[in-house]
Amino acid sequence: MASTWIWRGSYDRLEKITYDANEQHTSGERNGQPLHAEHWSTVRAGDAVLAWSDARTIDSSRFTGMWILNVNGHIATNLLDSEKQRIWRQAGLCGGPAIQSERLYRISVVHLEPVEMLRIDASGKVMQIKSLLPISGGWPDDPALRRVARTAVAALYALGLDIGEAEVWLGGDGRTAVRDAWPKLRDTRLEAASLRRFAAWHAAARAETVDRQLLIGADPEFVLVTPAGKIASASRFFGAGVGGAAGADALLVGRRLLYPVAELRPEPADSPAALAANVRRLLLRAADRISDPALRWAAGAMPVPGLALGGHIHLSGAPLTSRLLRLLDSYAAFPLALVEDPAGRARRPRYGTLGDFRLQPHGGFEYRTLPSWLVSPAAAKASFALALICAREEQNLSYMPSLQERYVAAYYSGDRAELAICLDGLASALSATASYSELSPYIEPLFVAARKRKTWDESSDIRVKWRLPIRR
Repeated sequence: MASTWIWRGSYDRLEKITYDANEQHTSGERNGQPLHAEHWSTVRAGDAVLAWSDARTIDSSRFTGMWILNVNGHIATNLLDSEKQRIWRQAGLCGGPAIQSERLYRISVVHLEPVEMLRIDASGKVMQIKSLLPISGGWPDDPALRRVARTAVAALYALGLDIGEAEVWLGGDGRTAVRDAWPKLRDTRLEAASLRRFAAWHAAARAETVDRQLLIGADPEFVLVTPAGKIASASRFFGAGVGGAAGADALLVGRRLLYPVAELRPEPADSPAALAANVRRLLLRAADRISDPALRWAAGAMPVPGLALGGHIHLSGAPLTSRLLRLLDSYAAFPLALVEDPAGRARRPRYGTLGDFRLQPHGGFEYRTLPSWLVSPAAAKASFALALICAREEQNLSYMPSLQERYVAAYYSGDRAELAICLDGLASALSATASYSELSPYIEPLFVAARKRKTWDESSDIRVKWRLPIRR
C-alpha cells in the first residue's frame, strides 16, 4: 500500500503520515514517526513525499519513482511578489482591468482541492465561509465561490505547489484575480487533518489502480466556416446543446447563448488507434448531417480569429494527481504547442492554461489544456498516445520541464525556439519507458515534425486528412 511521507530538509529523516481506518484525524504538526536513513528500504516507488522545507529545495533524484508534492516550495517561498504576479499574469490569473466591488478570500488548498475558505473584510478581519474538512471535503456550491476556489488551485499549481494558501479577489462582475499565495497552511490543526486525509486518499487511489483498466476518451471540437470566413453555427445541423455522440457546444456572447462549435464525444478506448477509429466514425456520421457543401471544416487552436477550440482528453483508470497533470503539460501540451499553427498562440492564456482539468461524474478526469488535434489523424493519435504513456508511466517519467519557469513562459508566449530546447529531454525520457515501443509509432512523427519546425495548417479542411467525403 502506498505511503505518504514528510521531508523537512534532512535526507537522514522522513516522517510517515499515519491515519486509522475510520479516518479519525488528530491534530499535531508532526504527524508520524521519524524514519531514519537505515530504514529507507520501506520507502517505495509510488509513495508520496511532501517537500516541507523553507530552507532548501528537495533533491528529486533521491526519490526515484516517488511523487513529490510542493517540489517548488522553497523556490515559491523566496519569490518576490512581482515575480509571482508575472507568473500568474502569463497564466491569465491576474491583470486586466481593475476589479470593482471586490471581496477578498483566503483559500486553503491540499492537492487540487480547497479545504477551507475564509472571507477577509476591509479591516482585515477573517470570517470562515466554509470548512470543507475534516470529513467530506469538496467544492463550494455557489458558482462564484467555486470560481474563487478554482483560481486558488490554479495559482498554487502555477507556482509548482500542491499544498498551500492563496488570497483571491472576487469582483462584482464575477472576475477573479490572485493577490498572493504561499506554501503550507497557517492553521496547523487543519493542515494535519488535511494531510492525513490526503495520505488515506493516496493509499486508496493507488490500491484501486492495480486491476483497473486504463481507458482514454475525448471530446474534440471543430468549426464550420463559410467561404466568406464566417462561422456557420453547428446548431443548424446538430441542434442546440450537447446530446448523443455529436452536438453543438455552447458559447456565451454578451448575454446570448450561441452554439457555433461542433463537438464529438467518441466511445473511450484502450489504444490510440481504436480511439482514432471511434473519432473517424463520428466524423462520418457528422458528414451525413452537414448538408452544405460550401462549408469548410476547421480545427486546431484558433482557426477563426477569436474562437478558441479544444481537444480535451479523458482518462479513466488513473487517479488524478498533480504529478500526472504536470506530465501531461510536459509531454503533450509542450510538443503540440511546437507544431500548432502560429495563429494558435492567441488561444492562450484564456484557454490552454497548463494543468487545466475537470473531474468527470463517471469517474476519471478530463485534461482540458490541449487545442483541437482534429487537424489530422496523426495529431490525434499522437495526443492520445502521449496522454496514455503519461498515465501508464507516471512513476517512471522523472523529467518535468513544466516545473521550469523558462519553458512555461515559452509555452505561454509562443517562443518555439526556447520551448524546443526541452524536446530532446522529453524524447529521451519517453524512449526509456516500457510503454514506448508500443506507442512510438504514434509519438515519433509529432517529434520529427517539431524538430523540423513544421506546423499544422488551420486554414485547411480536416476532411481531407481524415478521408471523409467532400460533396460539391
